[in-house]
Amino acid sequence: MIASKKPVVTVVHSLPGRVRTRMSVAPRDVQRMLAGVREHPGMESISFSPVTRSILARFHPHEISQEEIVLRIAFHLSLDYDAAPVRLLTEPEQRPTLGGSATVSAALLALSLVMHGLKMANGSPTRWDWLAGLGTVGAVVDHAWKELRERGTFDPEVLSLAYLVTAFVRGNLLTASVVTWLASFGRHLVAIPPTGVQVRPVEVRGRGNGQPGYEVMISPDVDAPERVRILSALQGLLKYAITGGGAIPFRSLLEELRDVSKVHGEVLEGFGRMPQGIPIRFN
Repeated sequence: MIASKKPVVTVVHSLPGRVRTRMSVAPRDVQRMLAGVREHPGMESISFSPVTRSILARFHPHEISQEEIVLRIAFHLSLDYDAAPVRLLTEPEQRPTLGGSATVSAALLALSLVMHGLKMANGSPTRWDWLAGLGTVGAVVDHAWKELRERGTFDPEVLSLAYLVTAFVRGNLLTASVVTWLASFGRHLVAIPPTGVQVRPVEVRGRGNGQPGYEVMISPDVDAPERVRILSALQGLLKYAITGGGAIPFRSLLEELRDVSKVHGEVLEGFGRMPQGIPIRFN
């Protein structure tokens, strides 16, 4: 078992029909892990890179979901480490950082706010407000483009750009620029861990043919502090307010896995040495 930290499985990149996960520790039995995922219908291919400790899986989304694939990977990694609890994360944990364009736009916003504080601006937008607004537009567009290249998608908060663009007409440019900047980059100022769950196999004896079996226990990620969950909720409310409720409702990994369990009758199917499947339990 890991002495100090739980093993972690992280989704580092995903597209329809393709997902790459990275593990904090290498599996002890790589072939058993790959076989346990591969034998489910809908899997096209799966491979392991020992250099990056990552698994790349290609699959048919109509036959198996991404959530089930990463759950299977986490389950096998846990078995490899004496049934230790495993953290399953939807995206990599990152240190709070800001790109160059976001930093420049923040400086322009600060300068514009200072000018207003010194009463050097009347009610109408000043040239500093325009510079701050244009700088914020450029920073959000740059941020969205980088995420599109790296992940194939961008976060919903960039939709706040529409709110800022309309402010160029309405005249409340500085306020809209500040709100848009905070909605787009606020999460980069605080180290907010990604949403995830904890996966833990529990050995159950006497199931079916009397041979030892397992149940997989899924519970919320207890390693994420309460303050982090509060900050994430507040940021979601801000994005919802800015987009007028048009954003897609957020679904946690825990909710997605509940759907997976319902599809399979609350049993994780397709394991060769456990032909009856593995019951899924939620805490």
